[in-house]
Amino acid sequence: MGKLRIGRCLISTNVNGPGRRFVIWFQGCPLRCRGCFNPEFQEECGGVLLETDTLIETIFSIKDKIEGVTFTGGEPMAQAEELVNLASAVKSMGLTLVCFTGYEIEEILEGKIGGKELLEFIDILIDGRYVEEESAPLLWRGSKNQRVHFLTDRYAHLEGTVNECSLREVELKICDDGVYITGMFDWDFWEEFKREVN
Repeated sequence: MGKLRIGRCLISTNVNGPGRRFVIWFQGCPLRCRGCFNPEFQEECGGVLLETDTLIETIFSIKDKIEGVTFTGGEPMAQAEELVNLASAVKSMGLTLVCFTGYEIEEILEGKIGGKELLEFIDILIDGRYVEEESAPLLWRGSKNQRVHFLTDRYAHLEGTVNECSLREVELKICDDGVYITGMFDWDFWEEFKREVN
């Protein structure tokens, strides 16, 4: 197996897909959407290079404490070839897989970007570029154009709830190396929060 460029990993609950999840923010994104929620993960040379086997071992060590793994970023599809190895291992552990991508599923299926093989392992795909002008309070999405695709039956029962839900959820994590906010949130909220904390 090879290596993956990672921006951050974190155990999260509900805001990055259903249930308690191990979330991996992949480093590097060629799309650079205006108003991006995670601009710190855009640079291709940022983050750290990790052996895929190391990530697999980490996930295996906590698999009984999580429901699944979420790929986000950055842009996971930029590392899709190596991600297939990680995704295959995740599914072999009996875990579910959620993936966020700025590309549309049609672009992936047509081969305009790597990731077609990766789709075989994904339970939920959230696709589409973030469009600042279409920002809306949606579950797991930042803008109205983004879609939630249930690629397996595992979470099909959530389809109605996800499409009807108009509630943004955020999660605040206080860790040894800093304070993190994850989920879909309003930048004004984050800036106000930082001012209050400081």
